[in-house]
Formats: sequence, structure tokens, C-alpha cells
Amino acid sequence: MEAAQKERVAALLAEVQVAILVTQGEVWATATMQAFAETPEFDLLFIMNEGSEKLENLRIYPYVTVFLDTREKGKVETFEISRLLIQGEAVEIERESAEWDAMKAVFLKKSPFEAPFFKFPTLRMMRVQPKRLSYAGADRVAFKAEF
Repeated sequence: MEAAQKERVAALLAEVQVAILVTQGEVWATATMQAFAETPEFDLLFIMNEGSEKLENLRIYPYVTVFLDTREKGKVETFEISRLLIQGEAVEIERESAEWDAMKAVFLKKSPFEAPFFKFPTLRMMRVQPKRLSYAGADRVAFKAEF
């Protein structure tokens, strides 16, 4: 990706608080609205509870699609909405590890309202490492990238 494209993706990720996480089950896909955080490399962090359908799906089928947009700020009637679709592979972050502590800090910096969930021992964190993305800006600038 070019520097200007990276800036657009980073700005959209920073602006949006929630994303739609789509996981694949044995038969049906599951889509859930989730708070998330992002790393400078565009890895996406999600938290979820042990036993949840999305977590079970990710452990079996780690390939996911994440969608986010600015529909609450854009002009829906003219489709002037910035949107980003990221497809990637989810990896579970081990609890009680240095990576867990570092990514917890990243997550809570963006989503401090999620802090109460970290007291539960059944909480899990997944890192979605992007493999490809598709961006469309409210200004009609669009591009795709593969990692």
C-alpha cells in the first residue's frame, strides 16, 4: 500500500469504535458487532467469552471478514460513507503472556468501556492479522491491498 492509502485506513480505523466480525461456522456464518482496537500494522484485536459461538468458529475456521464504516457520520442517501472490509486470519492471544498484557493495553486505550470484561477468567482475545483489504472512501477514493 502507498503511504496515502495507509493513512486513510489508519484514520478510518481510529475513527470507528465497533466493527462487524464475521466468522464461519460449520453451516452458517455468524456476524457480531464488536468493539475492537487496531495495531499500527492494522492487526485488529477483539475480545470474546470462552464458549461463545464466534470464538468456537474462530478456533475451527480462523479466516474472518471484518467490516466497518462511518454510516452514522456519512450521507446515507448519496452513499457518502467511508467503509473498510478486512479479510484475515485470527490467532488467539495467550492469557498471562507479555503479548496479552501489551494487546490489552492497546485494546483498553481505544475501548476503555470494555475494562470490566477483563476481570473474567473466561475472557479471550483474538488478533486478526489482515491478508487483504478493500477500502472505499466517502470521497469516492477506493483501493484494494494484499498483505
